[in-house]
Amino acid sequence: MILIATQNFPPDRGGIENLMGGLADNLFAAGQPLEVYADRVRGEGEMSPREYPLYRFGGARPWRRRRKARAIEKAVRSGGISGIFADSWKSSELLTGLDVPIAVLAHGMEFPHNPGAGKRARIRKALQPACAVIANSAYTASLVRPYVSEGTPLIVINPPIAPQPQPDPQALAALRPLVDGRGPLLMTLARLEPRKGVDKVIGALADIRSKFPDVLYVVAGGGDDRARLEQLAAAAGVADSVHFAGSVDDGAKAALFSLADVFVMPARREGDSVEGFGIVYREAGWYGVPALAGREGGATDAVIEGETGLLCDADSQADVTAALLRLLEDDVARRRMGEAAAALARGAGQWRVAAERFVATLR
Repeated sequence: MILIATQNFPPDRGGIENLMGGLADNLFAAGQPLEVYADRVRGEGEMSPREYPLYRFGGARPWRRRRKARAIEKAVRSGGISGIFADSWKSSELLTGLDVPIAVLAHGMEFPHNPGAGKRARIRKALQPACAVIANSAYTASLVRPYVSEGTPLIVINPPIAPQPQPDPQALAALRPLVDGRGPLLMTLARLEPRKGVDKVIGALADIRSKFPDVLYVVAGGGDDRARLEQLAAAAGVADSVHFAGSVDDGAKAALFSLADVFVMPARREGDSVEGFGIVYREAGWYGVPALAGREGGATDAVIEGETGLLCDADSQADVTAALLRLLEDDVARRRMGEAAAALARGAGQWRVAAERFVATLR
């Protein structure tokens, strides 16, 4: 039996939540017995039943972490455990003295560029018991490498995606009044924070409208940055070309992807915060939508330059604008990139291909 120790798990939303839920679901579907030890549900999502044991731990952070570690230790002591996946070094930190392989996942933001001596020592100690560290991109692997002991394998496995849902007919019908007569359709799906680059897309709209006067930019997702972004759109005189959809469910997300011409998330660095991979680029690809991403961080693994989309200097307004215009003005290249993005998302980017690679790290 395999154990999964995670702070992040569905129904909470986010890239790590999707990754850990996908790992558990696909290992179980492949016939692998497992148990999941997860933090309490933080959001308002409805818990869907799982066919495998799922244990939740609440309370103050230090208390729930110790309780979860003790429960995992008890399970290991009972025997029959072949290995543990920890969603980050924070989840492996208290899993000491266990005589089973532990593979620790790495996502990027949990490895600061210039940590203090205490933080650096803490991360190294947490990774010492690992039989392998699994980074979500080559960029993340470069962040992890200084903390990993010589001889510990550092493996890159890009986060896979599950088959994506069909667009919800009701969601499509609800979108029709918004999109009819508009186009091209740009779309972002992200937690709204400065590093996602939504402000740079808004900044490009005036130039885009000079060539595509009916362009529509749909921004899906919640976050603290929404008010600033709405003010930017109003100040730039493009508010009528921007629609903030708020948080969307899976059916509405699929509907938006199915209508989009380009997925845009020119993510950039904000301090230590940078995109470790960007699984949403692959999700867009499932629907044949090419992407625009920033060059810094792990998005260079998620979007293949010139093949499944374009990369840009996400700090440069001029470069973001030029890249968007390049995608919109060349219909043939955009369709070709969309087809390549779909082939990747529906092929090598699938869990059925990657699940065994994860299990192999425990060996």
